[in-house]
Amino acid sequence: MSPTNEYEYEDEATIDSKLICSICLSPFIKPTITICNHMFCRNCVEVWFKKSLTCPLCREVLTTKHIKSVRAQAFLNKLDDLEVKCLICEQNGIKRRDFQHHQEKFCLKGNHMHSLDEAIHQWDDLQSNHLSRIPFKSFYSRRRRLANVISQYPLESTVTLRNYQLTDADMSIVVHYAVKKRQCRILDLGVNQISSYGIIDLADSLEKNQRLKLLSLYQNSICDKSMKHLAHKLATKHSYLKWLDLESTNLNDHSAEHLANMLAKNTSITGLWLSNNHIGYDGVLKLTSVLMSSNKTLKYLDLENNPLIDDSCLECLENMLRQNRTLKTVYLNRCQLSTTSKKRLRDVANSLPNFRLFL
Repeated sequence: MSPTNEYEYEDEATIDSKLICSICLSPFIKPTITICNHMFCRNCVEVWFKKSLTCPLCREVLTTKHIKSVRAQAFLNKLDDLEVKCLICEQNGIKRRDFQHHQEKFCLKGNHMHSLDEAIHQWDDLQSNHLSRIPFKSFYSRRRRLANVISQYPLESTVTLRNYQLTDADMSIVVHYAVKKRQCRILDLGVNQISSYGIIDLADSLEKNQRLKLLSLYQNSICDKSMKHLAHKLATKHSYLKWLDLESTNLNDHSAEHLANMLAKNTSITGLWLSNNHIGYDGVLKLTSVLMSSNKTLKYLDLENNPLIDDSCLECLENMLRQNRTLKTVYLNRCQLSTTSKKRLRDVANSLPNFRLFL
């Protein structure tokens, strides 16, 4: 599916994986390349940089100066030659490069819809300007304004609500407008105060949701009950979520156990970010056990800066590296592993093809 609400790709499952952004999991839009030679849509990597000035794949430290637009014409031609279907008039076989021309010259329904969209946007702008002059005091005015903010986003796009001072009470609005109505592909809820029943509301909305691919809950202090519920809802073969960001969410060994139970059944998640938490031996044991046995999907595991991960975890980690054949990148830097343990892990990692270990 396209990240717009205007077209969808034909035979998307057969598109060359080299043309797919690893963040939004759709063909690149305005592709950029980093100094570490990883490629992302410009909008996707800019959203990621709001969370962390690192490469989403290898975690090399980056700034906006380190990303450049892809200019290889042969590569850009492959993207532009992808065939799409117009969701307004349902014509198929349109090359992506020609879609705007199709809208302007041939799609009468599209022209009508654009006129309607312009009127809606004009109304939204007037409403937004009016709301901006209303004191943001009452609970209901806050909810109306939040709904208005989310409604500005296009269908199937990235909805960024980072540092909006969201609480559990706001999540019913976020779920209704961002997940259900906007059908967002990326939902960034980082740096808020969502901890209990708001996470449960969000988790319930993920069941059989086919649109959301990346969910960031970075720097929300999530309680154990809510984490268990979230993990339970993702513990299915019918999940479509690809990346789950739980960095700095107050996770402990109980949380890691819930996530391990989820990974035992989940067949969609390829990236799991658990850095800056309180996971120790018991949590590592649960996670590594499932990654040695039932999970064959996870490619990126981030355990950076979990101070309770120490030499007691060495055997679990060694066995996981030796036996798992799916993982491509593991982050264990800034944990409490000794020099000797790091050397042993590095020796195992060096024997694995196309694998990166960060210590």
